[in-house]
This record gives sequence, structure tokens and C-alpha cells, in this order.
Amino acid sequence: MAINISESTLRKTLEYLKIQASSGDRLAAELLTLFPSSPQQSETIPNFDQRLFAAWKELVDLQIGENCWSYPVPFADLAENLTISIETLIQHLEIIQIDSLQLLSGRGTNYLIKSQQVGDLAFHSVPNFSKPSSTGTIAKEVIFKVGDRIRVNGNRPQYTDQTGIIDQVISVSCKVKLDNGWVAFLPNHCLEKL
Repeated sequence: MAINISESTLRKTLEYLKIQASSGDRLAAELLTLFPSSPQQSETIPNFDQRLFAAWKELVDLQIGENCWSYPVPFADLAENLTISIETLIQHLEIIQIDSLQLLSGRGTNYLIKSQQVGDLAFHSVPNFSKPSSTGTIAKEVIFKVGDRIRVNGNRPQYTDQTGIIDQVISVSCKVKLDNGWVAFLPNHCLEKL
């Protein structure tokens, strides 16, 4: 049975086995012979954040068209669109910080990234690719809690002015039970506390 693991996990495993084998652990030495000598280093992809967003946007536009924010796209589809391996994509996702990006548990294969089992990713708004200005003012971030009463603002046109209650808080988005009976996953920037 094949098991997918990230390159960083493989590197850590090999490092551990080498340390154990050098201190005389025969089982570790035997296990080292089963692994490749060392995982290939992936090259750094210039403008990875911008390319990742463009690939996600292209795939989402093909799937659902406009109002695509928060739509999850599997890693396999993104890697194929970017013409890189899934391992390279995972390696970059482990080290990159992109505002409005959320890693999600997928319906297919999931991988361990930042101590989470994830296989899909979504953007909640267009990321800011430029460096933030140190002189600019920073908007105060609204923190939502389960049970908060909210109204959906104009950032999500199909739900504008709907009201409801926060059912679950998920990083930069929330699961909302709307008063009309619908359940929606909405980015925080689309919600206002009542």
C-alpha cells in the first residue's frame, strides 16, 4: 500500500534513522536501506504565492465561475496546473505565509502540513502580494465566537443582509446558520457582528 508523505517528513525520518543507526541501532540501519539516499531538494519557485493564487483562481473559475471565494481546490489539481509535483507544492505550502489562504481537509488524499491533515486549499479574498507599509494603518481584526449574531455584508452578494448565528469558527472563516435555514461557510471579511 502506497502512503503519501511530505518531503520534509521524509527528511526528518531519514535524519532520525541516521542518528539512531550511527549510535548502533541495527533496525534503524536496516530501515535506512529501504529509503532513497536522500529526497531531492525542490527548487524555489519565483512568485510562488502569485502563481498559486492564479492557479487556484483559474481552476475555481472553471468549476463555479464568479463568487468563488472559499471554494476548496485539491492539491493534485493545483500541482498539475502549476506543472509541479505534489511534494513540491507541499514543501512550499509548509514555509509560505499568504494572507487569506486556508488549508483544508480534503475529500481525497490528505497530507501533513503544519501539524494538520490537509488536501485542499481555498482563498477567502485576493491576497496582498506586496509588502505591507509600516506607515499605513492596520484595520482592527474582528474576532468571531460560536454563538455570535452576525449579518452578511456586501462582500458576499448572494448572502447580503442575511442574518444568522456563528456555528463554527474555522481560521479566517466561519460556518454560519442563517435565519432562513441555510448553512454557509463565509470568510470573516464578509461578516459583521450585530
